[in-house]
Amino acid sequence: MRPSLAVVLITRDAAHLLERTLTAVSWADSILVVDSGSTDGTREIAEKLGARVVLQSEWKGYGHQKSYALSLAEGDWFLVLDADEVVDPELASEIRRVTETRGEVSGYSIHRVNFFACDRVRFGHSRPSYVDRLFQKGKGRISEHRVHERVLIEGPVDRLKGELCHYTSESIAHRVRKNDEYAALAAEDWFREGRRASLVQLLLVGPLSLFRDLILKGGILEGKTGVVLATLGAFYSFSKHAKLWELERQAFARKEPYE
Repeated sequence: MRPSLAVVLITRDAAHLLERTLTAVSWADSILVVDSGSTDGTREIAEKLGARVVLQSEWKGYGHQKSYALSLAEGDWFLVLDADEVVDPELASEIRRVTETRGEVSGYSIHRVNFFACDRVRFGHSRPSYVDRLFQKGKGRISEHRVHERVLIEGPVDRLKGELCHYTSESIAHRVRKNDEYAALAAEDWFREGRRASLVQLLLVGPLSLFRDLILKGGILEGKTGVVLATLGAFYSFSKHAKLWELERQAFARKEPYE
């Protein structure tokens, strides 16, 4: 019997994204969506498109939520997606081909291409990269990071043809909101780990991030889009350290130890 493939993703107010994402993998044996309490019709759209939907409103971070979703999925192969990622036809064909058997490969890395609004990003920090997303049952798991979680595959990993289109930023306002959320989570994790904000980091992390993304990673070749993305990225890097500093001040004001 041919092995089964389960697509796994988590959602929160992703109604405007979900149809494109789920339609691109409608050929999978099953689709599991774990929703954290959407109010925009996300769950209804997912169910209409044939997905099994589970509500998990107790939010402990992206890594924990995806791990929970993976624990509920049933299949011989698992494809982990975000709600804003779309499998292109060539990648879909590749996934269907390699999941016809179990084989000796534990999982596969996929070429992900980021989009800023309608612009395909070729350079800078958001340039195309390979991400591990497809793996056999028992051969992969999700890291427990509250933000920037990753799929961790145990054993041999190969690469697939095709692209995973990541529509990461719909607008500057959307990117700013996402960066602010991620920066707050990162700062809280650093604070719990005992890290401290330093004056040197507050002074240099932004300019160094801008130099890295524009010059070392070639973001300047994207023109205005590259400059906007690099500047937003630099402010995100600065925000993490600034929010850590803010947490220290709040703890001091409450006279709470944070060693």
